[in-house]
Amino acid sequence: MTQASPGLLKRLFAGAPKAPAPDAALGADPAPPKSRLGHEPALHAMLGRQILDAHLRNRHQLLDRAPTDFRTADADETHLLVLAMSAAAQADGELDTIERGRIRSRLGTSSLDEEARSRLEQLVDEPQCLEELVRRIDSPRLAARFYAVSLATVDKNAPINRSYLRYLAQRLGLPADLVVRLNRQMGLRL
Repeated sequence: MTQASPGLLKRLFAGAPKAPAPDAALGADPAPPKSRLGHEPALHAMLGRQILDAHLRNRHQLLDRAPTDFRTADADETHLLVLAMSAAAQADGELDTIERGRIRSRLGTSSLDEEARSRLEQLVDEPQCLEELVRRIDSPRLAARFYAVSLATVDKNAPINRSYLRYLAQRLGLPADLVVRLNRQMGLRL
């Protein structure tokens, strides 16, 4: 078995140009350089497919990067989302102090004035009709936010809250991959 010289190996793996063909000295156009390995186009196609698949799996991240942040919500959206949190908190039959604190902390990040905040805090104690709230949703982005704030409000370990969240996701018509992503983001495995 013959051993290749180190210079030859270096040129092959470092991409150094080979010596011109004898025809090139005679003035003929050299053939365009080709990939030595031959699988570069297949590799590019595979990588492109993986990037596209990853984008499609995560496309809902483009809708709203922080679905539970009220700083970007207008007054009507904040009102609806706070009522969604109240409905989720009351799904198990009571609004406990932890859930009330979660609602207040989210409401505190909103751009509402003090008077509007206090009116909303009073509405939190009243039972909410989920059907009326769901009818007010007019976009997939708002539906995702509605689910996310509900998820952020409740005790995720209580079976009744898990059932409520499953029902809510179905009622809102959320895609399964979005529900899984939001659940994971909030620390819930359904």
